[in-house]
Amino acid sequence: MTTELFPQILGFILVAAVLGAAAFWLGRRSARKSDANIAEHSAAGKTPDTRSDGHGQAQESVAGQKVGSEAESTGNELPQAIPSVSWFSRLSSGMSKTQNQLIRQIESLFTSQNEKASREAILDAMLEILVRADVGIRTAEMLIERVRHELPGAELSDAGSVKTVLRKEILSLLKSDAGWSLTSPEQKPAVVLMVGVNGVGKTTTTGKLAFKERQAGKTVIVGAADTFRAAAVDQLEQWAHRAGAECVRLSEGADPASVAFECVKRAVGQQSDLCLVDTAGRLHNRQDLMQELAKIKRVASKDVQGAPHEVLLVLDATTGQNALQQAKAFREIAGVTGLVLTKLDGTAKGGVAIALANEMKLPIRYIGVGESVDDLQPFVAEEFVDALFAPHSSQTADKTSRSEVTGSITL
Repeated sequence: MTTELFPQILGFILVAAVLGAAAFWLGRRSARKSDANIAEHSAAGKTPDTRSDGHGQAQESVAGQKVGSEAESTGNELPQAIPSVSWFSRLSSGMSKTQNQLIRQIESLFTSQNEKASREAILDAMLEILVRADVGIRTAEMLIERVRHELPGAELSDAGSVKTVLRKEILSLLKSDAGWSLTSPEQKPAVVLMVGVNGVGKTTTTGKLAFKERQAGKTVIVGAADTFRAAAVDQLEQWAHRAGAECVRLSEGADPASVAFECVKRAVGQQSDLCLVDTAGRLHNRQDLMQELAKIKRVASKDVQGAPHEVLLVLDATTGQNALQQAKAFREIAGVTGLVLTKLDGTAKGGVAIALANEMKLPIRYIGVGESVDDLQPFVAEEFVDALFAPHSSQTADKTSRSEVTGSITL
C-alpha cells in the first residue's frame, strides 16, 4: 500500500515545489516593479528626499549646499536649481536679526513710555542704534542729519515718519548698476578674480557663481589658485564637476599666479564666457601676501587686455566694521571693483552693507543668506531695503529673541 502511494506523494511534492518557485519569482518581479515606480516618482520629486543604498540604509540625496548631479558629468548638461522657497522669503528671514537690531529698536523709541523724550534725546538714541547695527559712525551721523533735516520741529513724532526718511536715504546709498552682469557678450572671456581674507567663503562663492552661470547657459572655467590649501582645490573641483564647468588646477604648493595664467590662457583658447579665479585667503595687513595678489592680477592680464575685468571681494557680514578695513586694503592692492557680502543670515550686523556702500563707494554685487546655491543672489537694493524694513511678524520675532538684540536704549 505504501509502495503504491509513493509515486503519488512524490508527484505532489514536485508540483508543490514548482508552484512555490513560481510564486517566489512572481513576488520578486512585483517587488522590482514597485521599486522602479518608487524611483521614478522620487526622481520627479514625489517622495521623501531619501533613497536606499542597497543595504537597507537610507542615504541623503541632493539638498542644501549639495548641487547638481552626483553622476558623471559630460560637461554639456546644464545644472538644475533646487526648488525652494522664494528668494525674498529667504532674504527676509536671513535679515531678521539685523532688522531686530535696527528697525525694531527704532520703533521702540516711540512707545508710550518715551512720549515725553526730547527731540535731541531721540536723535541721539537713534544714532546709537545705527552704530550698534554696524552702520558705522560716519554713515550713522549722515543718516541722522538727513532725519533732522527732513523732519524739523514736531514732525519727529512717530516711527513711521522716521522709517520713511531712513528708507529713502538707505536706498539711495545702496543703489548700483541695474543692468550689471558678470559676463558680457562683448568680452569673451570675462575674467573675474575672487579675493578676501580667510574663512569668508571665497571658494564656495566661486563655486556657486560657476553653477549659476552654467545654469544661464554660459561656458565657465574656474582656476584653483588657492594652492596652499589642498581642501580648497578639491572643493572647487567638486563644485566645477557638479556645475559642468572645467577646473584648472596644478600641483599642491604651485605658484598661484601660474594657475591664474593657465586658467586665463585656456579660457581664451576655448572662447569661454567666464573665467573665475579663486585665490587663497590672506590677511589684509600682511603686505607680502597682498603683493602676491597683485602679481596674480598682473599675470591675468597677459593674454586678455584689461583683465581681470572684475575683482570681487568676498566679505563676511558677521565681522561688522572690520569688513570696512578689509575693503580698504584690498581695493588699494587688488583694485576691487565689487563686493560679495556673505552670511547675512547669521548676524545682526547687516548694517555694514550700508556703511560699505557709503564709505567705500563700491557696488555690492551679490549677497548670501545661507548654504545652498540659491541662497547667493545678485544684490538688488530695493529687495534688501524691503527686507530690512519689512513689517514686524510673529515669525520674525520667534527667530530672533530679545537676547539677540544687544543692549538697550534709555531716554
